[in-house]
This record gives sequence, structure tokens and C-alpha cells, in this order.
Amino acid sequence: MKTLSKLLLSAFFLISLNSFAQDSTKVDSADYSQWSHGDIALDTVVGISLDRAYEYAKKNNKTAKVVIVAIIDSGVDTAHEDLKDRLWVNAKEIPYNGIDDDKNGYIDDVHGWNFIGNADGKNVNGDTWELTRLYAKYKAKYNKKTKKEIAKEDLKEYNEWLIIEKDYKTQRKDSKDAVKNYESYLGAIKNSNEILEKHLGANFTKEDVESINTTSDKLKWAKQMYEYFEGDPKPIEEALEYHQKLLSQKLNTRFKSRHIVGDNVSDINDRNYGNNDVTAETSSHGTGVAGIVGATRDNGIGIQGIADSVRLMVVRVVPGGDERDKDVALGIRYAVDNGAQIINGSFGKSYSPHKVFVDSAVRYAERHGVLIIHAAGNNADNNDKVTHFPTPEYADGQFVNNWIDVGASSSKLGLKLPASFSNYGRNSVDIFAPGVNIRSTSPKNKYNVSSGTSDASPVVAGVAALVLSYYPNLTAVQLKDIILQSAVLYSKQKVLIPGSDKKKTKFKKLSKTAGVVNAYEAMKLAESLYGNK
Repeated sequence: MKTLSKLLLSAFFLISLNSFAQDSTKVDSADYSQWSHGDIALDTVVGISLDRAYEYAKKNNKTAKVVIVAIIDSGVDTAHEDLKDRLWVNAKEIPYNGIDDDKNGYIDDVHGWNFIGNADGKNVNGDTWELTRLYAKYKAKYNKKTKKEIAKEDLKEYNEWLIIEKDYKTQRKDSKDAVKNYESYLGAIKNSNEILEKHLGANFTKEDVESINTTSDKLKWAKQMYEYFEGDPKPIEEALEYHQKLLSQKLNTRFKSRHIVGDNVSDINDRNYGNNDVTAETSSHGTGVAGIVGATRDNGIGIQGIADSVRLMVVRVVPGGDERDKDVALGIRYAVDNGAQIINGSFGKSYSPHKVFVDSAVRYAERHGVLIIHAAGNNADNNDKVTHFPTPEYADGQFVNNWIDVGASSSKLGLKLPASFSNYGRNSVDIFAPGVNIRSTSPKNKYNVSSGTSDASPVVAGVAALVLSYYPNLTAVQLKDIILQSAVLYSKQKVLIPGSDKKKTKFKKLSKTAGVVNAYEAMKLAESLYGNK
């Protein structure tokens, strides 16, 4: 049986990885500092030096042009007070007249498109993991068969089935064990609180518990339980709910939701599906991502987005489960075809049965000069060893030229510079960016704080949009090079390897650049290289 601390850590990683729409820590906060915009020299935080970047642009009399950033995610609250003025508007479409005015196959796509809905207005608001879908598919074909019974041409697929079967059964078992353990913990918390209440009264405080001096084994136990859980069952309740949902939905082979869309998920040419409801019911994650990039600056409310001259195109493909390769591919193509210059993808998964669809779309973006920024993942994995889809590498082994993969960093320079949950990789992750306790927009005019590479990725997308707005002639590759080459380097900094509280390494071993993105340095480099062009 896992210890409580390990179970909680496991739940944290899973929650933050497997919906990137369900990032880890979320707290309502009206005045949480946007530390990520700070400067290491001025504010002693490893931020992106945003104010200095804007001061540099003003000093050099730079004028910004509008940059279109596509938020390929779970949707965005288009009515949000801090986002509504920064939304991309399809000028070729007459709003809500029920006609495909621009004849692109998508009716009334005013602010973007929802690839996980149907023409009747129904939306997918929950789906399984890709692992679950593959397990169900292969089980029907290979379950209980031995290798000797498999035809030669099916051996590769059969071997994949064995890996998938083991992975699926392990995750099901882990979640079942977690449910039992969390239920047990909640029972213990309830019992200990009842004992303390009987001894101290209904409204006892932490100080009251600490002052207990007793020979009673029962009271000693109750005091220890209270101190261990800090008297708060909420984290345990949330972890229990998470694993219960895994078993009932994401790891449930009987859970079906794709029928709502009505397409053939294996046919990339079956393209004209979905609807224009880009907010839908599960837009929390995408709303946060959008706010980091481009929430309205200096309007006296909410937060400050990174890029001022930006328009946010909304492409909904993440359903509250693993996104489908086809939706991701068509979402990328939609963004490119409608003028996006930068795409942010804060999503990921462990299996990709139609990677060829996504690879083709990424190549399409590459040919059209569109930069893709992608979250590296939140499972404390080494992406050099564990594949996290979509990848910055094509199936043929070539690296994608127009792609930046982003790990998450914290505010403090020291052992905990890389976020404890962040994926990393000296050859597969390009750069780190602030991704711990990041304040941003939340649906219904609210603001939350969250942590994840989902937050770090739009920080880089925002910096890229800022630079491109002042240097609009940059190609995607030039913009990528500027972002990476201008990173503030912490090569020799000793850090904890993500996922470990003891193992240390040098920061340079966690990414290609060994650096954290910096808006001010990126602006200076862009000026020195392309300022007169």
C-alpha cells in the first residue's frame, strides 16, 4: 500500500497532467501577485522581466502590430471581462446568421471553432483516456491470445497490446487502491474530529488541539491525525473525487461520448463537424491559458496579460479527457488557415494512434510560418525517455523546426527552480518558463491561481507574441531562435530533479537551453538582429 504522501503526490501529477484542463492548485484570489512578470535583479524572482520589455519598446519608439494567437484548448469564456476585448473576430463571417459566409466549412465561426460538439449545439464535456480507447480496441482482437496464435503481420500490434494491457490494468488498480485509501483517510479524519470536538467543544482551534496534554491513547491518536492532515479533509476529498472520476470515466471502457460529434475519428478527410460554441461547459483551463497570453492590460481590472497587441483565436479540442489526434490536427489547420501566427497547445497524452494526422498538420503550420508552443507535461517525466504526445519530433525522427516545448519553473532561484511536477529533457524540452502559482482568468469573470506546464507554455506564447508584435517580419524559425537564444541561463545551478526531493542535477541537464524565457532579453536580441530590417 502506498503511503499517504505518495498517494497525494501521485494524484497531484495525474490531475495536472491529464486534463491540462484540470491543473493542480487552484485558489480563488483577487489580489495574487503576478510574480511571473517580475525580474530576477529587481524583484528577486525568476520572472520574465515584462515591465523592462515594455520600457525597452517605449524607449526605442517601437510601435506594435496585432498578432493572432490560437488557443487550442478546452475553450475560452468569450464573455470574460478581461478577455472579450482581446478576442479574434473572423471578419469574413457575418455573426450568427446561420450561414457559412467565408465558405471554410464552419458556420458562424466568429471567434474560432469547437471540434468537439455537433450542429445541434451539443458538446463533449468528458471523455476517456487514449489508453482506455486503445485497450478496448485491442482487447476485442487480442485478449487471452498467446504469441503463437498471432499472425506474423500482426505481431507488432500484438506487442503494443501487451504494453497497453499492462499499463491500463496498472492504472485501474492504482485508482481502485487510491479510492480505498482515501475513503479510509476520510473516515479517520471524521472520527478524530468527533473525538476532538467531544473533548474541546464544537468550535475548537488549531491552538486548542496543540495544547492537549493527555494520557488517553484515543485523544493522542485524534491529535496526531489532526496535525497530520492539518484538520482539513478537502485535499483528500478532491483526490478521492479525482480517482472516482478516473474509474467512472477516463478509465472506463464503457464510457462513450464521441457519438455526440458524429464523425469518423479515423478519417482525417471527415472534416466539417463541430459547432461555434467555443466556450461550452468546460472552458476553465482554456480561459486561464488565454488570460496568461493576452488578458487586457491596464484596464483597471483583473490581471495583466503578457502581450498587449494580441487577438485570441479559440479552438476547442480538449474534452476533459484525452484529446483526439484528428481534432488536434484539424484545429492546427483551422488556426493556420485563419491567420494565426502563434499556436499554444497546453495539452498532452501518453498514446497517439493517429500521430500521422498531427505530424501532417504541424508540417502544414511549418510551411505557413506558424510557431507552435507546447506544454512539456506535468508528470515529472524525462521526455527524452518517455514519449509525451504531441511530440516536437516527427515519426521519421526529424525535429520540428517551428516548435517550442516548455517546462515549468518556480519563482525561486535555487534547488526548486524547476517545478517539482514538470517534465524535462535535455534533448526534448527547449526552455523553462514560470508555471507555479500563476494567476489568470477563470470563467464568469473570476480569477484563479494554478500551476502546471499548461501555464508555462502560454507564458512563452505571450512573450513570442510580444516580440512578434514589435518585429512583425520575423519568421517562425527566427522568432523561435530569438526566444531560445535570449533565455536567461542557469546552466550551473544545482536543482532537484523533478519528482524527487533528494536527487540533484545541474539545470542544464533539464532542457536544451538550460534557461528561463525572458521578454526583455528577447526584445533586445530581436532589435540587435532585425531592428533595422
